[in-house]
Amino acid sequence: MINGWLPGAPLQRREFTMQLTGNLLYNLRNPELKAQPEIFAGQVLHAVAGIGHPERFFTHLKKLGLRVIEHAFPDHHPYTPQDLPWHESEAIVMTEKDAVKCVDFVGDNVWVLPVQAQLDPASAALFWKK
Repeated sequence: MINGWLPGAPLQRREFTMQLTGNLLYNLRNPELKAQPEIFAGQVLHAVAGIGHPERFFTHLKKLGLRVIEHAFPDHHPYTPQDLPWHESEAIVMTEKDAVKCVDFVGDNVWVLPVQAQLDPASAALFWKK
């Protein structure tokens, strides 16, 4: 995926294709508690993302085999408890960026998926080209 790029549109100079990587979740209230995505098999998770392109996070979750109800928020959203009315659901997964804003008002059912952006080799070569 490209930040802001639509499939089929020509690539412009300074646009790079990338994907998210990461597959180990941790519990927001108890970060030592880690889980692979398979632990949520058969569950429907609420997925929260307030990043530049939340659909990228949701797509990554689906690639990991998770079934999610997507909750996209604007980038840098200042979360309140009212933003998460389903906070008592079975499980919620969110980005690290969002989790730090919610830690004071969520329960033990919130999981965080740290992700990294990985450039595809062609984009990486353009990025490092002098």
